Amino acid sequence: MQIPISLYIASRYAKASQGGKFIGFISLFSTLGIALGVMALIIVVSVMDGFEGLLKQRMLGAVPHITITAKQHEANQVNNQNDFLTHINQTIDSLGLNDHVIQTLPLVQSQAIVQMPADLKGMIVQGIQDTQHIPVAIKNFIVQGDWQNLLDKRFGIVIGRYLAMEFGLGIGDQVRIIVSGASHYTPLGRMPAQRKFTVVGIFETESEIDQQLILSRSEDLNRLMRKPKTDYEAIRLVLNDPFIAQNVSQQLTSQLPAEQYSVENWHKTHGKLFDAVKMEKNMMWFMLSLIIAVAAFNIVSSLVMMVTKKQGEIAILKTQGMKNATIARIFTLQGAFNGVLGATIGGVLGTLLTANLNTLTSIAGINLLGVPGMGLPIEINPFKVCVILLFAVVLALLASIYPAKKAASLKPADVLRYE
Repeated sequence: MQIPISLYIASRYAKASQGGKFIGFISLFSTLGIALGVMALIIVVSVMDGFEGLLKQRMLGAVPHITITAKQHEANQVNNQNDFLTHINQTIDSLGLNDHVIQTLPLVQSQAIVQMPADLKGMIVQGIQDTQHIPVAIKNFIVQGDWQNLLDKRFGIVIGRYLAMEFGLGIGDQVRIIVSGASHYTPLGRMPAQRKFTVVGIFETESEIDQQLILSRSEDLNRLMRKPKTDYEAIRLVLNDPFIAQNVSQQLTSQLPAEQYSVENWHKTHGKLFDAVKMEKNMMWFMLSLIIAVAAFNIVSSLVMMVTKKQGEIAILKTQGMKNATIARIFTLQGAFNGVLGATIGGVLGTLLTANLNTLTSIAGINLLGVPGMGLPIEINPFKVCVILLFAVVLALLASIYPAKKAASLKPADVLRYE
C-alpha cells in the first residue's frame, strides 16, 4: 500500500532527527518530557479520584443524600404519613428518577449521648422499621448478630465495630441513650429522656460510620423521643451516586411546591468539604498539565532547527511542484509523532505504576499515609486517561503549527540563490 508522500518524508525526518546529535537530543527531551508529564498526571489524578471516592463512601454513607420534609400546614392536609411517602414515590416515578434513587426511606433520627460503662460519646441514632428500610451503605456489613434480632428485640441496638472495640462492648451489653430533645420535668428539675438499650448486633463498614452511627427500631426511638411509634420526621432518599444529589433535588423542587415541602441535600452540611477537594483536584490537574505544555512546546525549537537545517531540501521539493500545504503537513506530522510517542510511553508507564503503586511503595518500605497496613486509595478512570493522552497529542500538534508554517513560507529562490 502506498503511503502519502508527506507521511513518508515526515517519518524519514523523524528518524534523521533521532540520529542527529543536538536536534535529536532536543527532540528526545521533548518526547520524554511529554511522557513524564502524562505519567505524573495519570498517577496524581487516579490517587485524587481514589481519595474522593473513599471520602464519599466514608462521609456520605450514613448522611441522608436528600431529605424531603412536609411543612406543618401540609401535614394537616395529608391523612397519614403513608400518603406522604406514596406521594413522594409517585413524584420520583413521574420525573423518571428511579434509576438514580435506590431507596426511599422514612427518616427517624436523633442526636444522642450514649453512656458507656466508662465514658460518654455523642452519636447519631437512626431508626428502622423493617429490613427493607436498612440503608444500603451498612445493610450487608453486619458481622455479629442479625438484623432480624434488632427488629425482634425491644429496645435493642446495632453498633459499629469501632465503637464496640473502643469501649469493649459485645452482644448482650447494655448502654444508656440520652436524648435532650425529649426532656421532661422531674422533682430534680428538667431531665433529658433516657433509656437503656441492649446491643444485639455489630456492623463494620471500615469507615466513619462505624464510630458515628447507632441503629435501633423506629418504634423504640420514637418512644424515647416521646413521639407516636409510627412517626417520622422526613423522607430520606438514597442515591446510587451522591454527587448527583444537587441535580435530583432541583428536579424534585420543581415538582414539589416550596410552600408545602422542603427539599435539602447533603451539600448543605458537607458541600464545602467536597468543593475544596474538587478545587484541589482542578489545581493539581492544571499544574501537572504545565509539565506537558512545557515539553510539548520544546517541539517548537526542535522543529524550527529542523526546518533551518532542511531548508535546502524544502526548496528543492517546492521547485518540483510540492504544494505549501504538503510541506506544512510534513512537519505537523513530525510534531504529532513526538506527541503520540511521548503520550503512549507516559500512558503505559503511568497506568502500570498507578496499578502497582501500593505494591511498589510496600517493597520500598515507604508508607505514604503513615498508617500501618493501609495503602493509597486508587481509582483508574479509563476516560480520564484517554483525555490526558488526547490533551498531550493536541498540544504537540499545536506546537508544530508555527514550524510547519515557517517551512511552507520558504521561498525557493531565496534559499537556492547561493547554492
